[in-house]
Amino acid sequence: MWIYRAICAQRELYGLGAVGCDSSGEVIPAMMSKGYGRTSAEESEACSLRKALRWARDLMIDTVVVETDCASIVTAINGDTLSLNSNLGFIILDCKHLMASFTICRLQHVGRSGNSVAHELARRALQAEGDFAWVGRTPDFIAHLVTRDRAVDR
Repeated sequence: MWIYRAICAQRELYGLGAVGCDSSGEVIPAMMSKGYGRTSAEESEACSLRKALRWARDLMIDTVVVETDCASIVTAINGDTLSLNSNLGFIILDCKHLMASFTICRLQHVGRSGNSVAHELARRALQAEGDFAWVGRTPDFIAHLVTRDRAVDR
């Protein structure tokens, strides 16, 4: 699953894009959603990850590999130390608990060039009225990006 967040600081909101692929790289589910509030880039990325993990759990997906271009979140979640002195620490803890609910769940860093599908969904979420999800089909407006992201060496 690829995730990305886009921030619009003036309106105090952020967009989330999440895309799930099967082992051959075909899109199974895709979603875009909006989050509200004045948050740091790390907090909005962690909130986006938490929402994407909940969504994958609700879809009863049991094996999840999450790719994000936010290296600091990957380090925080994959690390052994956790500071609960901030809102971010509690969001990270939530993510760790959600990840433990899957049979297999890994979080890894991917460069922005390999995350263009989720980026486009996050960008569009900022202008969308409500949340959108697609299961079993790829939205037309991201189909060309899916092909490009699959070609990026992971």
